[in-house]
Amino acid sequence: MKRSQLALLTALLITSLAPAAQSTLRLASMFADHLVLQRDQPVPVWGEARPGDEVTVEFAGQRKTAMADADGQWSLTLDPLAACAVGRELEVRSPATNAEAQAADVLVGDVWLCSGQSNMHFRMAQVEDAQVEIAAATHPAIRFFTVGHQFARTPSNSVHGAWAPVSPQTAGDCSAVAYYFARDLHQELGVPIGLLVSSVGGTRIESWMRPETLAKTGVSNALVEKWNGVADDEFEEIGATYRAYQHQRDRVHPQLVRAARAAGTAPPAAPPMPRRRLHDCPSALHHGMIAPLEPFAIRGAVWYQGESNSRQAAAYEQLLPAMIADWRQVWGEDLPFLIVQLAPHQSIPPAFREAQLRIWQRTPHTAMVVTTDVGDATNIHPTRKRPVGQRLALAARALAYHETLESSGPLYQRMWIEKDRAVVSFTHTGAGLEAKDGALQGFTLAAADGKFVPARAEIKGSTVVVTSKTIPHPQAVRYGWSKLPNGNLFNREGLPAAPFRSDAPAE
Repeated sequence: MKRSQLALLTALLITSLAPAAQSTLRLASMFADHLVLQRDQPVPVWGEARPGDEVTVEFAGQRKTAMADADGQWSLTLDPLAACAVGRELEVRSPATNAEAQAADVLVGDVWLCSGQSNMHFRMAQVEDAQVEIAAATHPAIRFFTVGHQFARTPSNSVHGAWAPVSPQTAGDCSAVAYYFARDLHQELGVPIGLLVSSVGGTRIESWMRPETLAKTGVSNALVEKWNGVADDEFEEIGATYRAYQHQRDRVHPQLVRAARAAGTAPPAAPPMPRRRLHDCPSALHHGMIAPLEPFAIRGAVWYQGESNSRQAAAYEQLLPAMIADWRQVWGEDLPFLIVQLAPHQSIPPAFREAQLRIWQRTPHTAMVVTTDVGDATNIHPTRKRPVGQRLALAARALAYHETLESSGPLYQRMWIEKDRAVVSFTHTGAGLEAKDGALQGFTLAAADGKFVPARAEIKGSTVVVTSKTIPHPQAVRYGWSKLPNGNLFNREGLPAAPFRSDAPAE
């Protein structure tokens, strides 16, 4: 072979290998165009490169370097960044291969992880007045990253998704609770807001927890043993079957329905849900949809979940605090954690709302919002999500941003008996108690026999006086204690009182 031919062949070989070399330099999937980085905190950045290669990251005047390990993984940490609503470029280079990667239009503000099941996943396209709300949703400094559904048996290091600035073209796909939460925060704080939305409908909390954390609670051993008996290939088959069902349900069936309506024929039946799903598989969603996000810098977390655990209130009182503690091992002991108390529905026992309330009261750096006025007796996915997001924003402003404001509705403090009446005092009365839309309702009384009857309730200053002609010697009082609470006690800030029972079992 002539020298010129050899040189040409060598050049062609190098050229053919260059894309492969460059393709080994990657940022983790969250570091993509339009992302929001967390302000005022160290910011971890990570990705992949050729093993042993040096990687340089440049952003906002900072230049940091790292070395890819034997598995090709690299990570480094940017110094705390000031909030900035002007898009800049995050640049990554590998001098050894001349490879480059970028994320364009990067803002700096506050990032919130929004997780849970279907009511967190519930999209803006489904809310009441969706068309009007979406048409007005022009907020380029609010961006959301919806984590693609991914169940896994071992921790994954990547997720599917893309950052999208909120606009009328994108807002319909954003979690409604997360959107309203971010919109209010952005209006009050004036900084960009990023939303990492990692949620899957119909999932138990056990799916979102590390196996070692779940094992320590000891309350879900039967569920763990059930799934330990499922082989890996069977696990994959269950997942594939459900993904095929999702495609039929979300893509194919709606098209068939539209076509049938256009032709004036009866629409086809919806595809049947598979009997087996991965939605209650312990740790499957932690591995697939939380682990890959760690340790992306965040300001706090919002949690809307519990419908799939609502029959195990006592167990949930152990599970959620354990999960919170687990997440705080990654994101800091003071990570603000916001909880949405479940809305009224015919399937949700009052004891579960009580469990959520007790979790809040016992777990530092948490807050809870009450939703008793926005439920739907027959639809577990109520369409009124704006009040939920607004209340979460108030809770965040008080808990995470240390503003002095009333962020909760009235909370039961204590009860005492004065002759034939029960007197109840509250915290979080704000500017005062009030009965919304008429006479105060939702209270019941019981004598020593424990049989509760509807009672008359009247606001007296910062207390509520509860009486019943049939209960001359009251012993206990309850408020909103049913699957479908009908109470209307609020504070003047417009926040509803949490259901309670004075006869709760001693701890």
